[in-house]
This record gives sequence, C-alpha cells and structure tokens, in this order.
Amino acid sequence: MQIIIDRIPCFSSGFGYFTSYNTSGNSIAYSLVRYLSEIYGDIASISNSDSLLSSNTPSTKMPPAHLYNTRRKQWISNKILDWLLQNNNPDRNTKILAVCDFDAYSGELNFVLGEAHFGGRVAAIYTPRLRQELYVRQSDPNRLFEQRVAKEAVHELGHAFGLTHCEKSRCVMHFSNSLRDTDFKDHRFCERCNIILKRQAA
Repeated sequence: MQIIIDRIPCFSSGFGYFTSYNTSGNSIAYSLVRYLSEIYGDIASISNSDSLLSSNTPSTKMPPAHLYNTRRKQWISNKILDWLLQNNNPDRNTKILAVCDFDAYSGELNFVLGEAHFGGRVAAIYTPRLRQELYVRQSDPNRLFEQRVAKEAVHELGHAFGLTHCEKSRCVMHFSNSLRDTDFKDHRFCERCNIILKRQAA
C-alpha cells in the first residue's frame, strides 16, 4: 500500500484566492511525509507527488472551474474528490491525499476541513481555515498550522481506510466541530481505532 500526498494550489484570483507553490507549502508537504510515516508507516509507504511526478505542473493540478460555487466562493468538496479519483486513477493499493490551498464545503455543511471517500482511494484536506488563530498566546503559529494539517490528514486518510468517527475526544478520528476540537485532539489513533485500522489494512 502507498499513500501519495498531492498538493493542489489555487491559481485564479477570480476564485478569490491566489496561491502558488512556495517554500512554505512544500515544507508542509514534506512534514506530512514525516507525520504520516509515523502513523501509517507499518501499513503504507508515504510519498510526496512533487518528487514523483515531474509532469504534474500546477496548471494540470488545478481543479476545473465547474467544481467551484461562485455564489458561495467555495469549492464543492465531494466533486473535488470525484475529480481527484478520475484525474489520478489510483489502483487499489494507492491512496491519494490532496492538500488543497482553498476553502470548500460539502452538502449542508458551511465548510469542511477535509473529506474522503469512505473506504476509498482519495481524500482531501483544505488548509485556509486551518491557518486561523484561536490562541493569542500561541508562540509558534506555523507549528500550530503544521499540527492541524497533520491531524486532518491522518483523520481523512483514516476514513479512506474505513474508520468511522470516534467518541474519544483525544483520538484523531474524533469529529472536529471547530479548530478548538482539532487543537485538542492528538494526531494519533486511540487503541481501538488503531486495532481497527490494522484489521482494515490487512
């Protein structure tokens, strides 16, 4: 099994965002390799797509415009997942984690921090809302952002491996109603979820 981290930028100012590949974004992708290797390393190898797919330029990675809701100024998460699946066509031994530099929503939810095809091959996290600061005394906002990205990545990949939400508030599979919930929980699975993960991945 392999997990490929694929960073998806938003390049159009008409969508309300203008981001591109930069040192900060690349460092997040590489730090995710470290975090995910710690959590999933015994069941999957972790790779950053930038080091694997030189032909995957930002222009080819950009989602098509019809996946964007112009009224809400947000991308449609479930359609992003469908596009990721079609665009990457991963085999049964590959899971794609898209790190998206734009905001998204799904169904009746005003926004989502991430989403995945349950038991499927694609997952996505959306970084803009993970940058919001909740704690005035936080001395290292970059470190806080990195931790949030890691937790949401582990969480959504957990769904891709077939894990449901966990009642334990410290477990990474606990549902986050807010960033406060994300900051409170750990980036690891509780014992029960870890056992289920190993069983599902076997």
